Amino acid sequence: MTTVIDSPPTQTEQQPGQRVRNCRDVFAWPTTIDSVSGDVYLQLGTTVDALIMRAGSGAEVNNFLARHMLRVPIIVVPGDPNDWIFLTQPRTTMRMSSWGDLVRTQIGWKRHGDAVLLPASDNVKEGVRWLERPQPHMTLPPWTTVADAARRASSPCGTW
Repeated sequence: MTTVIDSPPTQTEQQPGQRVRNCRDVFAWPTTIDSVSGDVYLQLGTTVDALIMRAGSGAEVNNFLARHMLRVPIIVVPGDPNDWIFLTQPRTTMRMSSWGDLVRTQIGWKRHGDAVLLPASDNVKEGVRWLERPQPHMTLPPWTTVADAARRASSPCGTW
């Protein structure tokens, strides 16, 4: 017998300290906690980096990556329009023309040492949230793979 559930089961809310331990122990990500707000931040540059794009471009890039059997953790930052943050391995060297393509298509990145707010695992409706959650012990895709997917998805000819 198959049962259809309209909504995912509610998860118990994790305390910020537990989220930090999960990020460090399960994902091996460098995180910090804001002592005032309790927010958990991911430090970028050493083991994790990120590419940032508008939701429309992000959907195309995510679709391209999924067609090539790649999963990328994606954080949605609300706004008008929403920004999607694709988490990757640390940034690597690229040709100047590749950097130019990213700038031309309005794909951004944060500086080495900047931080990104990590969503609470139980937040699915408002504020910063996961579109694609990271899986335990998953390997993040290389920076260049996601950058190349963004360049291909924004190409006038698409992927042909």
